[in-house]
Amino acid sequence: MRWIVAAFVVTLAAVVSGSYSPYKVKNEVVYADKDFLMKEKFFFEIFRNIQLPVQFEEYLPFTKAWVEDKSKYLNYEQVVEFFNFYKLGYLEKGEIFTIYNKYYLKQTYLLFTFLYNSVDWDTYYKNVIWARENINEGMFIYAVTLTVLHRPELKGIILPAIYEIYPYYFFNTDVIRSATFRKMYDAKFGFYGSGKYNVVYSNYTLTYPYEGKYYDEYYSMSYYYDDVGLNSYYYYFMMDYPFFMSEDKFGLFKDRWGEMYFYMHQQLLARYNLERYSNYLYPVKGLTWKFPLKTGYFSLLSYWNGVPFKSRDYNYMIKDSDYYKLDMIKDWESRIRKVIDTGYFMLEDGTKIDLRKWQNVGYLGHIFAGDVYSMKYGFSGFLEAFSRFVLSGVDFMSYKPWPSALMHYETSLRDPIFYSMWTRLLDFYYLFKSYLPYYTFEELNFKGVVIKDAVVDKLMTYFDYYDADISNVIPMTNVAKYWDFSVFGRTKRLNHKPFSYTLDVASEYAGKGMIRVFLGPKFDSFMELDYYKDFFVEIDQYYVDIVVGKNTFTRMSKDFFWSIKDRTTYTELYKKIMTSFTGSEKFILDMSEAHCGFPDRLVLPKGWPSGFKMQFYFIITPYYSSEVVKDVSYFDKSYFCGQGSYYSDKFPMGFPFDRQIDFTYWYTKNMFFKDVFIYHTDDMKINKRFRAVAVLLVAGLKL
Repeated sequence: MRWIVAAFVVTLAAVVSGSYSPYKVKNEVVYADKDFLMKEKFFFEIFRNIQLPVQFEEYLPFTKAWVEDKSKYLNYEQVVEFFNFYKLGYLEKGEIFTIYNKYYLKQTYLLFTFLYNSVDWDTYYKNVIWARENINEGMFIYAVTLTVLHRPELKGIILPAIYEIYPYYFFNTDVIRSATFRKMYDAKFGFYGSGKYNVVYSNYTLTYPYEGKYYDEYYSMSYYYDDVGLNSYYYYFMMDYPFFMSEDKFGLFKDRWGEMYFYMHQQLLARYNLERYSNYLYPVKGLTWKFPLKTGYFSLLSYWNGVPFKSRDYNYMIKDSDYYKLDMIKDWESRIRKVIDTGYFMLEDGTKIDLRKWQNVGYLGHIFAGDVYSMKYGFSGFLEAFSRFVLSGVDFMSYKPWPSALMHYETSLRDPIFYSMWTRLLDFYYLFKSYLPYYTFEELNFKGVVIKDAVVDKLMTYFDYYDADISNVIPMTNVAKYWDFSVFGRTKRLNHKPFSYTLDVASEYAGKGMIRVFLGPKFDSFMELDYYKDFFVEIDQYYVDIVVGKNTFTRMSKDFFWSIKDRTTYTELYKKIMTSFTGSEKFILDMSEAHCGFPDRLVLPKGWPSGFKMQFYFIITPYYSSEVVKDVSYFDKSYFCGQGSYYSDKFPMGFPFDRQIDFTYWYTKNMFFKDVFIYHTDDMKINKRFRAVAVLLVAGLKL
């Protein structure tokens, strides 16, 4: 569901009847060369047991010193600046890292520039090893991941999934403790040939310290809040577009980043509300900044050093010293609201930005993110960041902060207050959109193209178990053979059965078109769409070739462009890299390990056993070529969310639900609503019941 990413990239696999790619996909299979595999091997090994010293002998000579030759850097002044700051010792190894801290942020930025400025691979390689041994673990992961995503020669490099590099941020303390405790008394644990013997389970649903209706609400949604794929998705999006990096210094392509920033969060919130509907809950209410705040949160996560994540009590009251932050937030909100109502603002160079043009929504996105561009606009506030500080009881300038879940990208979506916070922030996005003119009939219509009908397969969801490789929490004793060692953390997750839809289209037009597909709530009156349009989630978008006459377009759910499948586990992927590196097999570059994208499993909300009524919305529009095209390696899907973004056409993100509706002409013939029911079957409960019955029967008990 890369709809949230909003970097409108065209799928490289021509899997739908009549669809095509703007990139020329080669027929031959492409294999990684020795140099590529050497780099892959390096990153998989350097991230192993990140909390322990480097264990691979080939790297040990480079752990004591960095490359000091000035000619080996693009900008040596930034290298000097990093080491001047490094000597101050703000964040040592073993301490808790968060990017939402002034000192850690600066140190992380300087570490990134130090590594990024390495003039060649050899220099970068040696400096990464030095940093691995001498820099705080969390900061190291953050900075090295950024360099892999943004250094040109590292395009396409696959890193281990973040939830397998640092499982502490994705698996509750009971899972981590179970794995380490089991290893203490079972020397063979992790070495069994069958993975089922190396699994630890989480019983988190019985241990959450929630009470009353808050417990009931959180319990019913816990599978969604704690979903490993969902939380890693948000982490990678925020890593692809770090707020402290500028395009002019690092060559980042962020042509529509501000718009993406808003649209991603808007779609993330829409998808969350669909899940709430499926659990008989009302849409989330916006944060009001009234205290005490009723919603508490206890993550049950712990950092690797044993310190639990900071919690937020029920009826939370902010500290007296935090009210100045709240005053700053309200002041920034007032200024932004005034600018939107006024309709323009001035840049430092005197340029007037017209906020009655939809293209300028990106300026607002930068302002809300508090990134380097917002400084140029005369807005030096950090609206989102300070909201996180107030809700976490943490200071931006703390010398040794104690971060909450909101203070990390990897864990933000676990806290229900995140969605309330963004409901409030998106009010400004909707205010901006409210001033834009209605789409005209000509903008909505596709002359000569009519969607006659749509057929959608039966939609079924269910819960299953997901095993992620958490071997990184257990020290390796034999690094030469460690890919034979694997321990899995098992979590409950939502999934759906594969489905497809077919569009029957009649056309008097021949040429290229764009199909957009949304999923949203069913409403009783068409006029209610002006409210419910904000709850529609874009699940697919792709090009088609339209011919005169009858057209039939069939699309499988596994081919939806915005979604990605599960990643191969750390251990298995490393084993593939090593066997390819030694020449035993070949490593195929086939886009199958994309770091960026919404989990395919979560395309559909849970639904109800009796059927949850929703509707698909289809629209076909003419293809208007985007002016922004990037040179992207066709196998390099892992890079698409960052520098490799390709914007499919010139329509605003969210079209046509992103503006208020004139119902006298809005519903054109190139649109189609299709009622569907989403059914949920809890096979896990059924199987448990059958097993219990079987046990009783065997025991000879009368049922």
